[in-house]
Amino acid sequence: MVAVPHRDMSRVSTASVRVAVVDDSVVVRGLLSRWLSETNGIEVVGTFRSGREIIDALPGVAPKIILLDLDMPDMDGLTALPLILAKSPESRVIVVSSLSVHGAELTMRSLMRGATDYLPKPSNHREVSTSADFRQALIAKVLAVGGVRALSRAAPPPPAAPVASPYVRAPVSPAMPMARPAAPAPVTPLRSPLATHTPPVERGGAVRLRQLERIRPKIVVIGASTGGPQALVSVLAKMKSAISRVPVVIAQHMPPIFGAIFASHLKQHAGLPAVEAVDGKPLAPGTIYLAPGGCHTVVRRKPDGQFVIAMLPSEARGPWRPSIDLLFSSAAETYGNEALAIALTGMGRDGTEGAMHLARRGANIVVQDEASSVVWGIPGSIAEAGFANALLPPEKLGELAVSLLEGHAP
Repeated sequence: MVAVPHRDMSRVSTASVRVAVVDDSVVVRGLLSRWLSETNGIEVVGTFRSGREIIDALPGVAPKIILLDLDMPDMDGLTALPLILAKSPESRVIVVSSLSVHGAELTMRSLMRGATDYLPKPSNHREVSTSADFRQALIAKVLAVGGVRALSRAAPPPPAAPVASPYVRAPVSPAMPMARPAAPAPVTPLRSPLATHTPPVERGGAVRLRQLERIRPKIVVIGASTGGPQALVSVLAKMKSAISRVPVVIAQHMPPIFGAIFASHLKQHAGLPAVEAVDGKPLAPGTIYLAPGGCHTVVRRKPDGQFVIAMLPSEARGPWRPSIDLLFSSAAETYGNEALAIALTGMGRDGTEGAMHLARRGANIVVQDEASSVVWGIPGSIAEAGFANALLPPEKLGELAVSLLEGHAP
């Protein structure tokens, strides 16, 4: 195990999160402003009717977060976005857009242009005003992206606690070593240059890294949430030279309507074949499979030895859909130590249970570092539970994946 200092407490907000609301609807501006102002830890510093109004107010109002509608007169959100980021590069933009095919396409374009995250908005004013789920999601996202750790994730579980999973037939005793499908290759400590990347320091705290195993993966599984789309593009673009060797399966938290659109954007921006996963589809090397929103995607091995995609109903796991835990756990059951898992930025702790099963089988699990994460919830929970082999920014995670895939990992 390699111990590294962790947790930059300067990234955990103790002051109120300053928020600007940009929407052409006076009703929506009023509702969002009131809900946020009534929440401890949030300060609304201004409301604006158009992209032009918020640009004119920057950088004076100095918001940490800008809630940006896309469909507005005078200057729409997509046009305003790069101008907003140019005038206020420290601000994080959360797109609040309608849940439609058109809205999803615009949202994906905004994420590729620098927006931090998105929140689907109900289709009319009445639904906006009466949706408790929308209000709760809005507040949670603002607090998490604003750096309030309590909303980023709950405390990680003890590493030794056995957790039931449909892909692990019996919990493994922590005292009992996990049998591997084949004799492991020699292991090597995570060393320079990778080990020289030191995560931010918290006094008295340390993350224990597992040794990186020299095992050539037969599949790469990736989990992400808040801030994930940009991180995914960065990782996959670096993996381009080696992606033909294995299938890549991604669980990115998103609504159902976003799946095919996001796959198209991944294909365009990462320059790699990307499709929305389909139940029963054989896993082919060189293809990226994106789990559809609203249900769960796992990997299975058929009796004839063929590896395929399988879908589970959304109620099989909650509240995250698709579930990173289920994807990671299925990879542990199906591929054992020949799976490589990558955990990227996101709220919550989805993926920690699945990472436990992967770790018990000797698989490598590499996670995004805190400094480059929008929210260090998913990767932080896995790292603090002791399951991670490496903590790196997305580009370096992609480079490490290539090294493992090509059989010359450090």
